[in-house]
Amino acid sequence: MSKAATLTDLVPKTIDAVYTNGVLYPLERLDLAEREQVTIHILPPRVRIPAAVARRQVNVFVCSEISCTMGGGTPRLVRGEKTVWRVPVLLTFPRYDPVGTAGAIDVDAETGELLITPSLVEEITRNAEALAACLPSETDQAG
Repeated sequence: MSKAATLTDLVPKTIDAVYTNGVLYPLERLDLAEREQVTIHILPPRVRIPAAVARRQVNVFVCSEISCTMGGGTPRLVRGEKTVWRVPVLLTFPRYDPVGTAGAIDVDAETGELLITPSLVEEITRNAEALAACLPSETDQAG
């Protein structure tokens, strides 16, 4: 009889490991069945948040705080004083998917914190409105 998956089983977990003689050794105990297969994402040191998680966080924020017609694009790792995932914010409409990039949101690659200011939200909103204004109107397409 197999164990039923719980919500915590479905959430990705980030752990540290050491690579020695061709084998990865986790630095903490893992609750896995013997010979259970897992997928491993290799992240540089100080990068604890995978790109997919950063993108998902931006999607949730943008949809709840700005507009559900926008979402996160493909994150790019940017190294500087802080290492961040830079996630482009794309304006999308069903007929014009995607319309264009309205801005970008940085996600701290170590903590997962969204690095957002009110002025950044205003800038993304203004850029999205400008992109939308360039689209043909429904009446232009009907004729």
